[in-house]
Amino acid sequence: RRHRWLSASLMLVAGPIGWLVSGGIRGQLVAHFDVARGHYEILSLGFPAPWRSEFARILRERYGIEDRVVAGCIVSPPLLAYTEGYNRVSMAAANRKFGHDVFKDSEADAIAKKRPRQKRFR
Repeated sequence: RRHRWLSASLMLVAGPIGWLVSGGIRGQLVAHFDVARGHYEILSLGFPAPWRSEFARILRERYGIEDRVVAGCIVSPPLLAYTEGYNRVSMAAANRKFGHDVFKDSEADAIAKKRPRQKRFR
């Protein structure tokens, strides 16, 4: 009886702590599951760059990769770890699938498209 009470008490304390520190591992596991079923996605955080919507459009249209915004500028450490773990697995899998760094290429194209055109004078 005493043993059950002690076990239950430990789980009430250790469970939430374990959940907080396991963000990176959980993110990697979910990404492996998503990739295994053919779903490619990256998770975005923070203040959006001016070209983020164009970047997301290019990823979606060219490669079928979704860009999901999961937080703004204020990010908890567990969510940051989860996002980093997820993206590490998901981005590597997408780059393997397409044979090149689709994220770097999409970012460069998005920045180039959003850059103001300079007028040529003759």
